[in-house]
Amino acid sequence: MKTFIQRTIQLLLAVSASVLTLSTSASAGPDDNTLVYGQRLSITDIGPAYNAFLQYPSGYEAGFVIFDRLVTFDDQLRFNPQLAESWAIADDQKSVTFRLRAGATFHDGTPINAEAIKFNVERMMDPEINTTNRPLWDPIAGADVVDDLTVRLRTHEPYALLLNTLAHGSGAILSPTAIMENGQESETQNPVGSGPYKVESFNPGLELVLAPHDGYWAGQPSLDKIIFRYVPEAATRISALQSGEVDVIDGVPTHLIAQIEADSDLQVLTSPSLRPMGLAMQTTIAPLDNVEVRRALNHAIPVEAIADKLFLGQAKASDSPLAFNTVGYSGNEPYAHDPDKAREMLAAAGLADSDGNGMVEHEGEDLSFTLLVPEGVFANDVLIAETAAAALQDVGIGVEIRKIERSSFWDTLRLPVAEAGWQLALFGFNPSNASGLYHLDSMYTSNPDNEGRPAVWNITRFSNSEVDDLLNQAKVTVDGEARAALLAQVQDVIWSEAPYIWLQVNNNISASRADLSGVEVWPVIFTIVRGGSY
Repeated sequence: MKTFIQRTIQLLLAVSASVLTLSTSASAGPDDNTLVYGQRLSITDIGPAYNAFLQYPSGYEAGFVIFDRLVTFDDQLRFNPQLAESWAIADDQKSVTFRLRAGATFHDGTPINAEAIKFNVERMMDPEINTTNRPLWDPIAGADVVDDLTVRLRTHEPYALLLNTLAHGSGAILSPTAIMENGQESETQNPVGSGPYKVESFNPGLELVLAPHDGYWAGQPSLDKIIFRYVPEAATRISALQSGEVDVIDGVPTHLIAQIEADSDLQVLTSPSLRPMGLAMQTTIAPLDNVEVRRALNHAIPVEAIADKLFLGQAKASDSPLAFNTVGYSGNEPYAHDPDKAREMLAAAGLADSDGNGMVEHEGEDLSFTLLVPEGVFANDVLIAETAAAALQDVGIGVEIRKIERSSFWDTLRLPVAEAGWQLALFGFNPSNASGLYHLDSMYTSNPDNEGRPAVWNITRFSNSEVDDLLNQAKVTVDGEARAALLAQVQDVIWSEAPYIWLQVNNNISASRADLSGVEVWPVIFTIVRGGSY
């Protein structure tokens, strides 16, 4: 394994050297008041409903510019007022009353009032319109208009995460008039929003151009234009940033940070991520339905080496199903890298090398898994897959790495078991409302049907009644400490049951022109450019 890691580092250094041959001369900056964001993933959908901003996170990043919400996050994930000036929680904790800003308008000039908020909330409550993010919106019972600038949101039970839901990307507020005139699905390509910038033109998959919303309630936006442009290759993004062709980029590889830091015209922007990466295991398929096999695989992978060597100090080995800075996080005893122990555990589970060919056998055949991995969706995704495959090979398990186009990756993960065609998949869930409860609920609440598509993101088909009961208790527990105690129990059970081979939590790494201010990198992996200015 050491030899493989060494080869990986040599590859990283070779890639770095090749990129350094690019021109390092940088322009003095943009010649107009435009911000161009070179994104590693394309935008194909810019509405908060249906498929919830396809090509995540790029669509969400555009959504945070086009739309306002009742409340929003700052870069530390604290709540700030946005369309709501203030709010009051009822004594029974089952409703919140919001007072709206006077004079705020949508991009089409229509007023943002209580009726508009009610319309948007009820759309997100509809599971046929809002097909994802169900754990965020299912607790909401309804919205009532109190007066023109006052709206009350009701929940079925006390729901401490209501503000998290409203600050989430799916809490975007759109013009009801535009939707009624243009059709429910008009939002996907030409939404009429409420934020500081409006859609000027959209070429799906290539470029989105935004212009200022002149009637914005907070005053005239700083920029004359914001352009989201698809630039898939990291070396091309960095070269474009150096030349001044773009002003902001995301997805900076760790081995290229020094190149950007050496350029005085550029700056690196980082934040710790809330997205723990791992290898999802199909827990209903033998032999992965055996918890001892899943634990053995966790011992087989050199998690510390992956975090240290592949990410050069920009990642930390996981010790929980949640990332370290997520609300509700509780650490566990890590699975130590121990190939000998992994082999012993596999043999005890009936997976032994009976013919001496170095491969363990299952049902009379050499055991082999298909590992699904995208190329360019997650940092070092293919290198992680290759490292994991080599480690599993070392304990006698064959791995076929199946690379899949980034555009189809998310849907492939959620195919029914019979159609999936994988036993292991590289995946990381981002709790984009900043809540550990939402994270655990989305990934580990039992699916109604383990053969079909998962209800949310339980792609491992993990099912544990104790976890279900604890999560249900946590959902109606308003006291933060009591809720955290329940989530700690959930994490203990999940960690022990090992539906994932947990790997690392990365830093989010973006970069911009040094004279550009106001761009934020949020822990929920989004690079937010709405406040950018020169």
